[in-house]
Amino acid sequence: MSIKHIKFVLILILAAVSYNLSAQTDNESLLNKQNSQEELSVDSFSDQSSAEFDEFDEFNENTDEFTEYSGDEPPVIDAPISYNRTIWAISILVFTILAGILVRFKKTRNLRSVFLLLSIVFLGFYRGGPGVISSLQNTYLFILGLDHNWQAIILFLGLIPITYFFGRVFCGWLCYLGALQELLYIGRIKIFQKERAQKIMRIIRYVIFGILIIQLTFTQTILWNKIGPFKVAFNLFSPNITGYVLLGILLFSSLFIYRPFCKAVCPVGLILGWITKIPGASVIGINNTCSGCKTCNTSCKINAITRDDKISKLDNQECIMCGDCLSDCKTTSNNIYRKLKQHYGKIKLKSDN
Repeated sequence: MSIKHIKFVLILILAAVSYNLSAQTDNESLLNKQNSQEELSVDSFSDQSSAEFDEFDEFNENTDEFTEYSGDEPPVIDAPISYNRTIWAISILVFTILAGILVRFKKTRNLRSVFLLLSIVFLGFYRGGPGVISSLQNTYLFILGLDHNWQAIILFLGLIPITYFFGRVFCGWLCYLGALQELLYIGRIKIFQKERAQKIMRIIRYVIFGILIIQLTFTQTILWNKIGPFKVAFNLFSPNITGYVLLGILLFSSLFIYRPFCKAVCPVGLILGWITKIPGASVIGINNTCSGCKTCNTSCKINAITRDDKISKLDNQECIMCGDCLSDCKTTSNNIYRKLKQHYGKIKLKSDN
């Protein structure tokens, strides 16, 4: 049995355990919530008739949010702040900074697989996905001036300065979405590896990002949570058939394409890639010891390094700071730089002539 198969079995076992723990926690939370609601109904609504309350009940199938209410307004009850969500977001940001430090040293880059494994188990199956894409959408709705949950925007806003100082280490080390795709990737049968295919997938990502922005602007609601394939994968449930269809497409494409969602869909990865274009951002570059070989080109599974004739081109916007090209470079010419103008954005590596 290969190491990858062993990891796969281990993840299944840990996922089952974490899912059971999560289910027990949800059940306890639901029970506590029901008990508190019962106490609230006795204390706050004892002087109201049940018929009047049922008329305003937002979950009553005979009413909707546009139904005119003629009775007395019920008291407004502020929802308690969930500091647990804040703690998880801050913890993710702290570990992202740690990953940004570890990727700079050859001996600690091997810990990336450990980070990805733990992200699948705890951030994926246990937490059901803390919602980095949802955090992005909440941030945009906040920019539009809509009411928002400030806890929902901490994760995305925190990733912006971290990406500037450490690169896209969240994508390469902590993202449970990318980790699941890496686990499924076979690698023996490869499709869409050419530079043209990479450009097409990047164009698709821009189109999807534009559609997402238009949808958020006009509907001012988050619809992604209802169809997101990763939410279905980690929660083992979808409220509609669309979620299952998208999950099937994701799982199948991940077998033959390295991180297809990251390349063709993910809006968070797209924005974090823009951060690398800001002057002074941490990016990967080369020094004068580069021999012009194809080692880094072969090592880069995300295809941030592509081959054009006999010249390799590095696009730091697509780089996820996995560190593979740094570890495999025989001349140690690849490195992480800041404030070097020649390393901004796309760079050409030396020719092998």
